Amino acid sequence: MKTFFAVLGIFSIFFVRAQEIKQDTFDVKNSLKSLTPYACIANVLSGSKNGVYISDFIPRAGVKGKWYLDDKHKYSTFAKVEFGFTLVSKNDYIHFSPDPGASVGKANQSVFTRQGYIGIETPFGRLSMGRQWGIHYTLAGNLDDTYFGAGVGFGVYNANTDGGISGTGRADQALKYELNVNNFYFGLQGQFRNETVNDMFFADTYGVAASYDFSFVKIGASYNKVLDGVENPIEIESKINDELVALLIDFKRENWHFGFMPEYFVNHELNNQGEFISGWGGEYSFRYHFGKDKKWRFVNNSYYIKSLDEDSKYVKNGFTFNIARRFSDNVAVIFAFTIDNSVNKDGSRPEDHIVGAGFYYTFNYPVP
Repeated sequence: MKTFFAVLGIFSIFFVRAQEIKQDTFDVKNSLKSLTPYACIANVLSGSKNGVYISDFIPRAGVKGKWYLDDKHKYSTFAKVEFGFTLVSKNDYIHFSPDPGASVGKANQSVFTRQGYIGIETPFGRLSMGRQWGIHYTLAGNLDDTYFGAGVGFGVYNANTDGGISGTGRADQALKYELNVNNFYFGLQGQFRNETVNDMFFADTYGVAASYDFSFVKIGASYNKVLDGVENPIEIESKINDELVALLIDFKRENWHFGFMPEYFVNHELNNQGEFISGWGGEYSFRYHFGKDKKWRFVNNSYYIKSLDEDSKYVKNGFTFNIARRFSDNVAVIFAFTIDNSVNKDGSRPEDHIVGAGFYYTFNYPVP
């Protein structure tokens, strides 16, 4: 109960100004105009040594809105609801993305919640609460260039989850504060829940991130710490002492992009035997637009994770290549393949190489 009042008090500070703004009438028609629906559907025909399959690539649809509270548009409220869908049966043999698309236990449901949050934006920052992208993804998302066969989303989709438990991905029960001033970004986040025997009185996880855009390069860093982890976690729990620190170096131009993110982590990832590990690694992403009309895309992503356990040979390493043709803002055709260069804990190699081709259709949804 004390935690509830503490969070409520933080929100009250931001809503003080909103309460002072005079609202004579509530115009339903104009409010509906502020809503923006969006959707993304992508299917891929892919094959590996285990066979050939048609599968979803995380179809989603949602609606978002923003409503200004004053004539100068300095104060506003916002909200977003996003659902994921299983339109094609999933399988355990093709893993074209590290993102399961949903929270633990819900990825195979026909309809599941991906995001759902509300908040307020002021000249002093932006405050939101609900299920939403964690501040680590604000930095790691700069490497999210691939259409199919994405990299590991470094530190985002950890331990075979969508990052909702640790807070590095789509953070569950999260309160997030963000401030953008010119080219400077700062974010602070906490998750408030009662999931484990080590439940904390206040925040159960916290994260902080910052970056600065020098126009030719963006430099940033993020840190995330789980406080309510347990020694032997079940699916909905984090490992004790789960911790992540990452850096971002990101170059962007009109027709190309290159970003690199090194990281160090403790009990944040799993090896091939499902054991939590500590380690280090890095991920890069390169995208190039070419062709007469610049509608062709070449994307290359690679990642490397090494366990710190001297008795383990575990390495997670892969290379992804995409060639895409954009036919409009809504439609793209993609050819993709991934090379698996990983090493299992015992020294064997899985060699889960994948080749695929598919279609992207989007509506009011950004695609590289």
